Amino acid sequence: MKIGIAFALALLSVALTGCFRVSSDVRVLRDSVMNSAAADWNEKIEIGVGALTLNLARAGLAFVDLDAEARTALQSVRGAEVGVYQLRYRHKPLQHSAMLSAADKAMASRGWDRIVGVMSQRELVAIYVRNDVRSARNVKVCLLALNGREMVVASARSNLEPLMAFNRPEWHPTGRSGIHF
Repeated sequence: MKIGIAFALALLSVALTGCFRVSSDVRVLRDSVMNSAAADWNEKIEIGVGALTLNLARAGLAFVDLDAEARTALQSVRGAEVGVYQLRYRHKPLQHSAMLSAADKAMASRGWDRIVGVMSQRELVAIYVRNDVRSARNVKVCLLALNGREMVVASARSNLEPLMAFNRPEWHPTGRSGIHF
């Protein structure tokens, strides 16, 4: 009995400590942007959800009436994490091009390629994917979104195959699938 309780407590502590921090890849993305901005940032929240937490959520949601698409999307997620930060003080305007360049360099050194990059005067969005992806069954992406004084960094790991099985007519107005892997 004592061993079972000890095991349950150990499992719970591992699950909980993983919930209030982000992975090294997300930290590198976050730090590269923060350092290149030469500004002070406040952390609003950092949270991660791993396989254990997601499996518990799936078990609980088994009793909830969900659309098939929502259930499939939930089943495809393997892990997710997000950090939200607010710009506290800055001496001069943020240089989005320098921030994106620093993020690209930091992520490339860890084996990530940028697949999306959008900049405007107040906004910056970048999405990165591992350059060693071999299968749609295990895809990890990292995201950077900056809007004025707010920054979000996130990552998700997913099995995309169930999502690609959807064949929604509104996704293919010409009758051909535009999504290919």
